[in-house]
Amino acid sequence: MTRWVILRTSGGQTLPLMRSLRDAGFDVWSPAKPIRRVIKAKTPSGTRLIDTEVPILPTFVFASEVDLPKLGDIVEDMMSGRGCLHPAFSIFRYGGRIPIIGDAEVKGLREEEARTIAVLQAIRDAETYAEAEAIRIAAMQSEAARRRATKELERQQRAAIKEAEATQRAILRSQRITFEPGTVVAVAEMDAMVGVAGVVEASDGVHAWVRFGSCSWKIEGWRVSPSDSTTSAALGLAA
Repeated sequence: MTRWVILRTSGGQTLPLMRSLRDAGFDVWSPAKPIRRVIKAKTPSGTRLIDTEVPILPTFVFASEVDLPKLGDIVEDMMSGRGCLHPAFSIFRYGGRIPIIGDAEVKGLREEEARTIAVLQAIRDAETYAEAEAIRIAAMQSEAARRRATKELERQQRAAIKEAEATQRAILRSQRITFEPGTVVAVAEMDAMVGVAGVVEASDGVHAWVRFGSCSWKIEGWRVSPSDSTTSAALGLAA
């Protein structure tokens, strides 16, 4: 089973990035749907229909987790100005980490992609315009129902996650946590503090007063944990 990371790019570069990385040997995927588009042409009507693809999830490209080191090297080259053969992209991070997505979590997107391809093929195979319109309208109606059901499911999942997080935080807040002054600590679930170590000045079991450089912050004790660094001097934070 493939595990995926998320690459982010501009909306117009979603499919070009996927194709470019795929041509370079990377295992990448972005859900797309075929559409028929009217363009200007030298025809009696002045236009013609073309078949093309548009992304179902613009700006998102899924890449195999095993390619993460090489993709990281490409991003580093782009950021350093050494140039890149691919459209610009970044590796998506959340809370200071790179989320890993399982196949089961993109199953719905793959099904959406297959449905849109099947609908367009049915329209192409229709013998009359009226039949093609009937297929298109039926697909729109069923898709609207699927979208409503999906949104409701996502809402329920978000509510369940928020409730679980609130319960976990309540448990953490109920625990008394103390640190010796001078302890080097890291702070969790505060985006501004990701990757930054501070030094405990004092703690009362509920809060810790942590110094970052010349600034001292009062932080809830459950957010604070010992850092990999063990001395304030190592951070250049010694008084």
